[in-house]
Amino acid sequence: MSLLSVKQLSVSFNMAGKNVRVVDSLSFDINESEILGVVGESGSGKSMTALSIMGILPDSAKSGGQIVFKGQELGSLNSERRRALRGNAISMVFQEPMTSLNPVLTIGYQIAEVLTTHKGMSVREANKRAVELLKEVKIPSAEQRAKDYPHQMSGGMRQRVMIAMAIACKPELLIADEPTTALDVTIAAQILNLIHAIKEEKNMSVMLITHDLAIVSEHTDRVAIMYAGGLVELAKTEELFAKPLHPYTIGLLNSIPGGKGDALESIPGTVPRADRLPAGCRFSDRCRFVLPKCRAEEPELRDVGDGRLLRCIRNERLSL
Repeated sequence: MSLLSVKQLSVSFNMAGKNVRVVDSLSFDINESEILGVVGESGSGKSMTALSIMGILPDSAKSGGQIVFKGQELGSLNSERRRALRGNAISMVFQEPMTSLNPVLTIGYQIAEVLTTHKGMSVREANKRAVELLKEVKIPSAEQRAKDYPHQMSGGMRQRVMIAMAIACKPELLIADEPTTALDVTIAAQILNLIHAIKEEKNMSVMLITHDLAIVSEHTDRVAIMYAGGLVELAKTEELFAKPLHPYTIGLLNSIPGGKGDALESIPGTVPRADRLPAGCRFSDRCRFVLPKCRAEEPELRDVGDGRLLRCIRNERLSL
């Protein structure tokens, strides 16, 4: 059953007097108790999508479409009700915890503040619960670390603190935006395993945003592939890895490091700027299978069976 539905979402900015869409007609669902991976290169619109769901887009952004959470259209809520939802029923873990945590407030205070704001707890209750949350995210000596400031913790520890803050109010949806950025491989794996374990324990849904398909192969139920502000493929994780259909998806899969000594393959070119998209299919200038029709019109996003979505004129499996 769908927990959150994004319908024809668009996000645009004014660039040199021109209205430019960085997210364009994006639609997808997140089901109850599932982890949806959202994958794409930098500039694909992943983070803007997350900020739209949270209702914290920059003032300069204009958005359209609908975001429906548990049957309620979020755009219809006033600012007070939207704030009450944010951090409570829907919460987010950002890319860089050092810029998300207040450097002059203790870790314990910042976690407790979430609880006093959204749950109406007393300061004493909130401080006690803050220590319990630090223990839940596997921070040793939680009572002492609650008194620490962000700069006294490592990057991995700060990210655990951000997760503790995000789950403090037992959200139904957790958005994790590149939660392992700048972390070494071992710590990154611990953070991902922690998110997965908390999801199982609390039966919540997770939107895991990343550029790394190797990560989503182990930690997601379904995968949405974004390119240049739009959705190009969505499928169950196992199906996507067994039979990728979109040339961009294939290119991403082929760029995953293989055995020792294997040469890495890359997708030629770069993601186009939002104000300089190629004609027709947005991937046409980088696609090895491009046809004249691809440059003439943008393909529709269509269901190719069993709820699998594809934005490509081809159906057959391709290989690079």
